[in-house]
Amino acid sequence: MRIFEQKFSSIDEIHNLILLRIRWWIKGWGDPFPYSSTDILRNPSCLQWQDNISMTCLSRAKVSSPRSWSPPPTNVLKWNVDASGKEDKRKAAIGGVLRNSNGNFLCLFSSPIPIMDINNAEILAIHRAIKLPKSCDRISYTKLIIESDSANAVKWCNEINGGPSNLNFITNYIRAAMKDGDGVEIIYKSRKTNFVADSMAKQGLNKADEFVAWL
Repeated sequence: MRIFEQKFSSIDEIHNLILLRIRWWIKGWGDPFPYSSTDILRNPSCLQWQDNISMTCLSRAKVSSPRSWSPPPTNVLKWNVDASGKEDKRKAAIGGVLRNSNGNFLCLFSSPIPIMDINNAEILAIHRAIKLPKSCDRISYTKLIIESDSANAVKWCNEINGGPSNLNFITNYIRAAMKDGDGVEIIYKSRKTNFVADSMAKQGLNKADEFVAWL
């Protein structure tokens, strides 16, 4: 729970607040996103929307989920991570969203990072996705799938060696997590399946510190 001025917010209230803020961020970018804040609260899966997919109004009681994001197997959790940058403003950030096999949001993170190559930033996002669950006892030993839209970052993490020399310590940590039975799998997925993670990374461009929310 969250406590502010001696008043607490429930997990459901925090969850809804995060969904509303994501909608505000999307509206600020001017993206052609067709759903309202109410739609998102009723069915968060609309955040997986793609502009080439026609969907019926989410105000209906039952809505078919978009096929862009595929759930992990039962008892496996999936991270989608992404990185974003603005060279003209010398800013970069990473973000990610963790979901279970039912598509429920478990964790969101958004963090500013030093300006760097976008593929290098994706490695930092993968690294953060591996470390965050270790701080949460209820999922610290759960198998993880991590999806990134950087083919280079995924390739480097899955190789025995190679990748950016200045990130050797981080890539070695990632490889060790995959090798030592921590149950980590890192795969490539296109940005079309990464909408929420992309949103979180873009939000990090306007932050001074990391934002993490467990739902």
